[in-house]
Amino acid sequence: MSKIVLKGVFQITAWNESAYAEHNDGSKQTIAEISQSYSGDVSGAADIRYIMSHQQDTKAAFTGIEHLTITTPEIAGTIVLLHNGTFAQGVAQSQFTVVEGSGTNNLLGYIGHGEFTSTENGQADYVITLNLA
Repeated sequence: MSKIVLKGVFQITAWNESAYAEHNDGSKQTIAEISQSYSGDVSGAADIRYIMSHQQDTKAAFTGIEHLTITTPEIAGTIVLLHNGTFAQGVAQSQFTVVEGSGTNNLLGYIGHGEFTSTENGQADYVITLNLA
């Protein structure tokens, strides 16, 4: 398999966010520790750490690292995703890349990218494209 496209839904299962800077205008910077379960093409789980900047107008920008364990009928392994995203009008979106050299087991040597868009109830649709480097 030189190219793999994985699609489905993830569900946030835990969210712990704490502010490390709060400002008079209502903006703040936080660190969020998140756990997610994956369904669809990926049966797996992830742990994520986001650094977030919340603006006074309910918008936010975030960046972070996700350690994703992937299990499919053909693949078992882990990868690390580097996120760059936004939150606006109740919707979170992120584009991410696979950190080169982070793959284990069947994902050893894979690079790639992907994205997610949140839907409702702590869920989001994801697409992950992996290519053998």
